[in-house]
Amino acid sequence: MWKYFVLFFAIAISLTSCSVDNPVEKQVSLNDQDIQNYLKQRNLTYQKTTDGMYYNIVPSGYTVAPAVTDLVTLHYKLTLLDGTFVDSTSKAASQSKSIIYGVSQSMFTLPVSYMKAGDKGTFLLPSSLAFGGNAFGSVPAYSVIKAEIEVLSVKNQAAQISSMQTIYGFSNPEITSSGLVFQKIVEKPTAAAVTKGQAVNVNYLGRLGYGYIQTDASNKVIYDSKFGSGALNFNVGAGQLIPGFEETVLKLKVGEKAKVILPYTIAYGTTGNTSIPGYSPLYFEIEVVSAQ
Repeated sequence: MWKYFVLFFAIAISLTSCSVDNPVEKQVSLNDQDIQNYLKQRNLTYQKTTDGMYYNIVPSGYTVAPAVTDLVTLHYKLTLLDGTFVDSTSKAASQSKSIIYGVSQSMFTLPVSYMKAGDKGTFLLPSSLAFGGNAFGSVPAYSVIKAEIEVLSVKNQAAQISSMQTIYGFSNPEITSSGLVFQKIVEKPTAAAVTKGQAVNVNYLGRLGYGYIQTDASNKVIYDSKFGSGALNFNVGAGQLIPGFEETVLKLKVGEKAKVILPYTIAYGTTGNTSIPGYSPLYFEIEVVSAQ
């Protein structure tokens, strides 16, 4: 009987030891204690989520909450609990951050899920919800991150496209049945029209719908929404490019140029690509150089 007791005792000790020595569980516990000490020292009362995030939100009074695929634009400041600066946007430079909510995950996803347009909040994120065990710059591994966030706007796709028309200077554009927003910049009334099956050469510039070119106080570019530019050669109608791009080319004549907005349904769809998130409407400038 004693040998079974000894075996049971050994297993119990082993299991207890594994639990205590588990580095993930240990960091979760240490992070939570650090956050509680931070709040206690400052006599602050925050709410806690089941994920271990602590937060306090100052509501704006607006009721627009982000839905999956909405564009959420925000200002933020990230620091360590001791005040060490990590990263921020800049209101002075009109620099903001935009995310397609619910499409790609980041440390902003969970905080924003508790916010509405206009809300301001402070969030204390354990390392498991921030940078994890990664260390870089002034951020040690397993650091708690304090995030101060203000949600500037929440826009569905229709609102995004409307805003893009203002940003990119559209005036009475044509809107096709596919949702393409189309306006010619250069017209060549007597030139030959592009037709399906032709090999065409075009110049293009592509930008995301959020942010244009943002600069700092010294006029240095700190964010450019351009994701591509240059020349393309392709056969029209062969399905080599996204549908909205081909639709645009077929509305032009050789030598003409247009600016267009593509809803995500005729751009990169729900999945996007390496540089463009899913559900993103896009802005293009397209010029037909030749067609034959």
